[in-house]
Amino acid sequence: MSDDLKIQKAIKNYLLKNPDYFTQYPELVTTIKVVQQNGDFTDLTTHQLRTLQKENRELKNQMASLIQNAQQSESMMNRLFSLLLELSVVESDDFLPQFVAFVTEHFKADYFKILLDEALVVFKQDEHLGAYVATHKKHFAVFQSKSEPLSGRLQQAKVQSIFPENENIKSAVVLPIGEGAEFGLMAFASNDQEKFHPNSSSDLLQKLTDILASYIGKHQPADEAQATS
Repeated sequence: MSDDLKIQKAIKNYLLKNPDYFTQYPELVTTIKVVQQNGDFTDLTTHQLRTLQKENRELKNQMASLIQNAQQSESMMNRLFSLLLELSVVESDDFLPQFVAFVTEHFKADYFKILLDEALVVFKQDEHLGAYVATHKKHFAVFQSKSEPLSGRLQQAKVQSIFPENENIKSAVVLPIGEGAEFGLMAFASNDQEKFHPNSSSDLLQKLTDILASYIGKHQPADEAQATS
């Protein structure tokens, strides 16, 4: 370490140990010059004020973001509660169509699909409902040992197995329905690679799969229930 670096380090350590130093020598506050990012010079007081103002703006933005997310989460939880009330009184044949209609309206994504085991639930396949087959079980065998969703820029083969007609998908999230994905999968995908990423929160989406798993578990045929138990 050079002598200059040793001196700089010693000064830094001294100031950290003596935070009242500039109180003892206030004249230094306005005479010490600080270089800004744009190359301009300013005194220490002005620099400190600008730094505090910047940090304050950042904290306000973070707080606003947290409040907005909390409000959105509360709103969505209220909608989920309303969904549960609605589904509690619908006929069995109307459950899946009403569930799909709710998800497509309130959880925006370029692509959405639920894959269910045909042996467990009788349903009409369409844009948002499909059969959970051996190919899917092979691509998502990881769900046999973990229940956390897969999210981000997933392997193309995995995505194509769910959305075979959409080649522009850049990000997706896939969730198991039931323990070990015993009932199937629920997937959302986007043409935007930033829409879904590994750190995306999926708590609300997991609650949707919990609702589906609970419904299927109660309505699957008795012989199939014994086979999956």
